[in-house]
Amino acid sequence: MAELSIQLTRKQQELLLRGLRFVRSSVALDMQNFSDAVQQQRQDQYAEIAAVESMVSDAKIVEPAGV
Repeated sequence: MAELSIQLTRKQQELLLRGLRFVRSSVALDMQNFSDAVQQQRQDQYAEIAAVESMVSDAKIVEPAGV
């Protein structure tokens, strides 16, 4: 994944992290016939979600003026 620098407010960060938890849950609850391919696909999706979650967690927090 390419390096990306982002700035978020605390509220934006919390919103994105909450959304990523929802996405991870939807991957876990996706009802598919189990196979090694499905399991591998799910693991790949978890890894992608974790990478984005790490990027959002590490984002520089900025506060709007006047806060």
